Amino acid sequence: MELRFNPTPDQTFELEGGAKYNFIRAKERIDELDRAGRYAEACEARYQGFQLLADALPEDEPMPLRWEHANSRAAIMILHGSAIDHFRIGDLEMAMAQLELLLDCDPEDHLEAINLLALCYATVEEWELYDEVELDLTDKSAESVVARLWASWRRDGTVDKGALSLLSSKFKPYFAEFTAVEHPDDDAFRQDIMSERPSQGAQAREWWLLTEPLWAECPQFIDPLKSQRD
Repeated sequence: MELRFNPTPDQTFELEGGAKYNFIRAKERIDELDRAGRYAEACEARYQGFQLLADALPEDEPMPLRWEHANSRAAIMILHGSAIDHFRIGDLEMAMAQLELLLDCDPEDHLEAINLLALCYATVEEWELYDEVELDLTDKSAESVVARLWASWRRDGTVDKGALSLLSSKFKPYFAEFTAVEHPDDDAFRQDIMSERPSQGAQAREWWLLTEPLWAECPQFIDPLKSQRD
């Protein structure tokens, strides 16, 4: 059998798959394409992986996958990567659909997809949906704080002062990145972010580079952040 969902005692499922459902092998191939700079091929491979997973999952109820299971985890990571691909090209409808599916598959949200989904909801002004996920945004995550700042700007035209103070005091590398003049995607950054223990500065730049399409469309959002710095 090419595909099988094995139930586990913790109410999750292990996605056992061979051939095209071997997501471990698929992710290894995708990683090779990314390392080789063949980004268009990597994006297409991630999208194909997403389609396979979406077609395999039941439509009538969520099927949480066991993160500790290698093939299930690889499928989740491919899905997350495809959502990021679509976010970067401005296809927010597809990104939101993929992130919602991701959270069905990974309710514990090991990849913190809730932050990107909150950004999407705020961008398209789906406020009922945003208000639902806002409950899961945490002060322990800089990405969550940025999502809250963006939502307050989109909804009211001002930034949440409490969230801004939190970003500037507790998450200084992120605050520095979001108020910087330049954000070079250079070799030093690449080596740092791909290391076993990337620095907070590299993680902050990675989040900036991921979300930059939003700030490019609305540079005014950054101005109140810079005023906090000044």
